[in-house]
Amino acid sequence: MNKQQQEEYYVGLDIGTDSVGWAVSDLNYNVIKFRGKHMWGVRAFDEAQTAAERRNFRATRRRLHRKRQRVELLQEIFAEEISKID
Repeated sequence: MNKQQQEEYYVGLDIGTDSVGWAVSDLNYNVIKFRGKHMWGVRAFDEAQTAAERRNFRATRRRLHRKRQRVELLQEIFAEEISKID
């Protein structure tokens, strides 16, 4: 393609949860070549975590924090009585 010559083309995208595919074609839907290579491809990504997974981690972290707080509170409440025996 010449610098002054402009060609009309389509860009097609296929956007999924783990990948993005693309293709560039002319108005007759023939895949265009650029520098000897067909202009199409795909980019794959690592699978994302769902919101449910993150919620479970957060709930577990909060539950463990509350448990630690209860144990510390009980130790504080009974510290004087335990120190008399120990």
